[in-house]
Amino acid sequence: MSAVDKALSALKTVMTVKDQLDLLARDITGLHARVAALAEAHGGLRDRVSRLEGVIQGAAMMNDRPRLEE
Repeated sequence: MSAVDKALSALKTVMTVKDQLDLLARDITGLHARVAALAEAHGGLRDRVSRLEGVIQGAAMMNDRPRLEE
């Protein structure tokens, strides 16, 4: 293998690695968007669960009160 063949092979390897890194960067950008959406959904679910807990606690407190007999 001549020096030119080795240089071309090395250049081909570098170009292949660059393409793979570009694809990886695109995938990471996509993952970032998905994780951000997941975090937002998690926050929404946390808020809904908190409201439901409040409703359940309020109902439990109403059931614990003594009722006036008519």
